[in-house]
Amino acid sequence: MVDSVTLRRAVLRPLFCAALLVCAFRAVALAGTEMAITIDDLPAHGALPPGMQRVEIARRLIGVLKERAVPGVYGFVNGARIGDDPGYAEILKHWVHAGFYLGNHTFSHLDIDRVTVPEYIADIERNETFLADFARGDSARVFRYPYLHEGDTRSKRTRVRQWLAGRRYRIAQVTVHFDDWAWNDAYARCVERNDERAIAFLKHSFMKAAMDRFGWARAVSTMLFGRQIRHILLLHVGAFDALVAEARRAAIPPAPTIPVESLDAVCR
Repeated sequence: MVDSVTLRRAVLRPLFCAALLVCAFRAVALAGTEMAITIDDLPAHGALPPGMQRVEIARRLIGVLKERAVPGVYGFVNGARIGDDPGYAEILKHWVHAGFYLGNHTFSHLDIDRVTVPEYIADIERNETFLADFARGDSARVFRYPYLHEGDTRSKRTRVRQWLAGRRYRIAQVTVHFDDWAWNDAYARCVERNDERAIAFLKHSFMKAAMDRFGWARAVSTMLFGRQIRHILLLHVGAFDALVAEARRAAIPPAPTIPVESLDAVCR
């Protein structure tokens, strides 16, 4: 009998080989890809660098998205952050005023693997009530799992999915993510030390990670579906994300992609 490790390697090896091939021919491979941008952890995420304000970080990110005419961007909200600073509510108002949408990301950014199903559902409901003061119509009936965890047991996964379906939620999946959140705290430390050389390295490594992961996602799409799906990129509302977005305006979304509405990608 083939053991699970051997079987896993047999399944994954062609995917990784295909991913490496695509990355090698990135300039050709990425042409014409449709991709939606989504932003997690509104209204605030990550460490705050000295001299910066949360509202200004959000405005900078919104400004780039508007300048690049990226349509229908969803920002997934954790309402509990408003308790840290009531002024964060202005970030959500700016987001909606820009023509973007707010989605449910649980009130407290709960990890379903660490709580019970009733606790998790109650947190979603609490955030649903919170979002009613900001979101437009039923636009907030889009849900993203924090940490992208959908449950550490089949029972948890099924029960939460059934509840979401019963409340008419759509689940916002992700096809492209590269742990962009990990750069934000490092950036805050570099700003505090005024280390421009380190910040330049962070920018380079951030873009390399993004493009490598995008190439991998395209390769897997071709392998599984024989075509390119509409990809969904996950970013966060952090200070470093805003910095890179401003520095790479021509690559938001990563050029030469075609930006699409978040819901168009989610519901395809």
